[in-house]
Amino acid sequence: MQRVSNVTDEELLVQVSNAFEAAFGCQPGAVAFAPGRVNLLGEHTDYTGGLAMPMPLNLGVAVAVGPGSEPGLVEFVSETLSETDRRRADDPPAGRWSDYMLGCLQAVAGEEIARDGCRCAVSATLPVGAGLSSSAAVEVATLRAANALLGREDEPGELARIALKVENDYVGVPCGIMDQVAASAGVPGLALLLDTRTLDVSPIRLPYNHHFVVVHSGVSHRLALDAYSERVAECARAASELGVADLGELSLDDLGRAIGLAEPLGRRVRHVVTENERVRAGVADLEAGAAAAFGRRMIESHLSQRDDFEVSIARVDALVDGAMRSGALGARLTGGGFGGAIVALVRDVHLDAFCASIRAGFPEARVLAVA
Repeated sequence: MQRVSNVTDEELLVQVSNAFEAAFGCQPGAVAFAPGRVNLLGEHTDYTGGLAMPMPLNLGVAVAVGPGSEPGLVEFVSETLSETDRRRADDPPAGRWSDYMLGCLQAVAGEEIARDGCRCAVSATLPVGAGLSSSAAVEVATLRAANALLGREDEPGELARIALKVENDYVGVPCGIMDQVAASAGVPGLALLLDTRTLDVSPIRLPYNHHFVVVHSGVSHRLALDAYSERVAECARAASELGVADLGELSLDDLGRAIGLAEPLGRRVRHVVTENERVRAGVADLEAGAAAAFGRRMIESHLSQRDDFEVSIARVDALVDGAMRSGALGARLTGGGFGGAIVALVRDVHLDAFCASIRAGFPEARVLAVA
């Protein structure tokens, strides 16, 4: 993984430890890291029981934790945001950045923080609002650090399930489990084939002599929660009307009756069903070393997100088009949509020219990572 950030994971752990000491005057009891992810294929399929292909990044979040200054008090410092926060151990969510950490602490160390309090520091190389799963990285890093402080073992699947429950039930975001699995079980340099119904995970090697380039559009998707929730509700309603528990149970053979649903439900189903098929085909492409074919799946995925699922925006569409004009084999919106980042597949011999072209043509965009 080539990195745009020049801060390594190990350096970020030192950075967060130093931030903890500067804020609280003592060393932390434990530190932990979790990566962000880019999703290569399989968008909006994880909360519908489908398939996804996330890839962990060497950008992520480090969390440091230690005992508190008084019972029930939880103190937070964000080195990245240059902000602090103070909460009670049993506080409900408050719409603040500390919610993600406090919810995780309550989930695995509620009794301990009520008795001893807790201090936390967080540092990140992962941008917020880029669609690269900063929230899941914060959750998994917090869970890992809390477990280390308490001398408990981590199991990736259990970490992912706890982090998802925190995000769904405490923070209130109706996301699926892809991001949490990528943060807890992923290895940078390998993609993952994730079946979200079974949580089965298989590593996938990346194409030789090619790179995946992550480019932030310059538009944050942080304000799109209502639209995201609407898509989740539409998928649930479509599944109910079609008599299945999840849209992931459907195949291409079911599209005829799905298209008969009231709009926009038919198009939502078509995206999910065809996206699952693209993931299956994409795995075969990568296993065969067929990078150009995989690139075509990426373009098909973007068009489906734009037209059937309606989660793209004009600036992202323009960036995808610009990536293709700049020599990419494929490009697509990645993440929840309504802004955020794209991912493009580029031959290594064209990488420098591609990045230069994107920077020249889209001054508001930013190359975040190259894998």
